[in-house]
Amino acid sequence: MESSSEARSALAVAERASAAPYIDYPPTPAWYAPSVGAWVALLVLAGYGASNRPAIFVPLVLVLVAAECAFLAWYRRYRQTMPSMRGAPPEINAAFRRYAVGLVAVVAIGVFLYLVVSPYVAAAAAFGLVTAGLALYERHYANAAAAARTRLA
Repeated sequence: MESSSEARSALAVAERASAAPYIDYPPTPAWYAPSVGAWVALLVLAGYGASNRPAIFVPLVLVLVAAECAFLAWYRRYRQTMPSMRGAPPEINAAFRRYAVGLVAVVAIGVFLYLVVSPYVAAAAAFGLVTAGLALYERHYANAAAAARTRLA
């Protein structure tokens, strides 16, 4: 019969293994945040242009979507996994929640600027907000992963 300490040890090993995709990962490249910011800004402008000149801008939207699919395929290979938002350690879930709140705020600001000011201002704001927001998220995620590694060590 297993002792209580053996069971706790086995449970700790299992918890560390399930957390590994979230806490053991290569660093995100420095170009990631500004590239996503630029992609979102271009998507805003392409969406605006698609209503005026669909023959030019609809293909651009398709190119942007294809670039996103290529990036996600590369990122999955780079990280060797694509963890979901389910089953993450509590520290990582907190970072995910902050990301979701920030995403909603950025989208709301972007839509407001697009409708009230101009699509060009919305695109510029999208670039700045997305770039800064992702950089902040990456820092929060790294801190959360470090805290989870410490707790699970």
